[in-house]
Amino acid sequence: MMNKHLRQLLIALLCLGAASCGKDEGDKKPNIDPDPGKEEQEQVVDIDLSSAQLPPKELRGAWVATVWGIDWPKSKYDETSQKELYTKELDLFQKIGLNAVFFQVRSKADAFYKSEYEPWSKYITGKDDGDPGYDVLKWLIDETHKRGMQFHAWMNPYRISSVSKAGDQLPDLDPRIPEELTKTYLKQRIYNPALPAARERICAIVKELLTKYDVDGLHMDDYFYPSTLEKGESMGDEDEYAKYGSGYSSIEDFRRANVSALVRRLHETIAQAKPEVIFSIAPQGNYDNNYNRLYIDVEEICREGWIDIIIPQLYNVESTFKDRLDWFGKRTGKTHYAIGYGTYMYDGSSTYKSYTADLFNKLWSAAKSYSSVEGAVYYNTTSLMDNKLGLTNIISSNYSKKALVPYFCSAPEASVRPTAPSQVKITGKNLTWKASPGAKCYAVYKVSINKKTAVLVGVTEGLSYTIPARGMYCVTALSKENAESEASKGARNDI
Repeated sequence: MMNKHLRQLLIALLCLGAASCGKDEGDKKPNIDPDPGKEEQEQVVDIDLSSAQLPPKELRGAWVATVWGIDWPKSKYDETSQKELYTKELDLFQKIGLNAVFFQVRSKADAFYKSEYEPWSKYITGKDDGDPGYDVLKWLIDETHKRGMQFHAWMNPYRISSVSKAGDQLPDLDPRIPEELTKTYLKQRIYNPALPAARERICAIVKELLTKYDVDGLHMDDYFYPSTLEKGESMGDEDEYAKYGSGYSSIEDFRRANVSALVRRLHETIAQAKPEVIFSIAPQGNYDNNYNRLYIDVEEICREGWIDIIIPQLYNVESTFKDRLDWFGKRTGKTHYAIGYGTYMYDGSSTYKSYTADLFNKLWSAAKSYSSVEGAVYYNTTSLMDNKLGLTNIISSNYSKKALVPYFCSAPEASVRPTAPSQVKITGKNLTWKASPGAKCYAVYKVSINKKTAVLVGVTEGLSYTIPARGMYCVTALSKENAESEASKGARNDI
């Protein structure tokens, strides 16, 4: 019989050997840090994502009215308060999924920038031609672009000044504005639409803006010939018609031709100064008013391709919305089509009691289903901030996924499309890539595991982006015309 102590020693040795054999190389944990923020995390690069479907594009904008300080700066006359307010507005726009700002930079022959033609807007400082002490427009544009959003400069072409009631004294005309180019009515003064020299001055003002500032678009609303003259007051343009209107059968045709001439010249000015700038007009939803009171021939300017986007203000109730939606849709011609919504009407007041959240949903859905509609713009920013009737929440839910602004430039997209970014890598949470020639900014996408679909994560002017989660990512380049490259090869860090 084996000695008791020797038997115990052999058993211990056998157990020790079994334990050591159980710890083979296959049981060792891979050397990957689970923290995606660590630089040493492994990744896979150069993944072919050519089959991934990029999401559809859609214009999602908000009008920021500055006349009378409606949306900005709201009688806040110091730089700190003004910047704080616009930052809050941008925060909201970004939160609810908007991608474009239509900011009123010239409402009454004034300017939100230093101009050789017109004074600083009194709505910035509370004083006529008051210098705010900083480059207001550059700051606004830069902050908008930092959020990956477009900045469209909204101008009123003719209006110079106005008063609330007939008999009130109109403000003195700024000495930089030639009086002979103006026309004065009981409650307003405007640049004379009938004068070729007035049209050229407006084009010079636009050229100055485009030359000085990196705007993405030039925008005008529905203020052309004045439609709100006092009872018994006439347009008073018989002398101009006698001088310039010999080729027209009526004074009304002459007026429409004058507005068309301005739009055509603006189109030419933009093409010469900065052709990538998007030119848009937001006429009234009532096409009869446009044609016979404001004297803008919407059908002609769309057919001729003088503007890039038509954004009719379809602020009306359900009974006429679909008819007007269809009327404009059939007359867009070469022009892209988006819808303007009057969100300020959805305030729950007795004035607008028929404007309910249910109505907005019906109208929005009807427009969304219309094949040629490429987006929407909302008036105004204050109503979006107030969120009465929960309307802003509804808009946000409609935009649960981010989208880029469509390509609206008249030039063929293929001719200005940049090359795809290269050397896409992920280090921790930092996605990086190499610059693409001709790129103004970049779009970052998260791609599904089966490489079939991509979701827009964000837009940046830089060459890096902090990704929100592990996964597979790719990048596209956007040109100054907003043409998008093919998707880059991808990188992933979820292995």
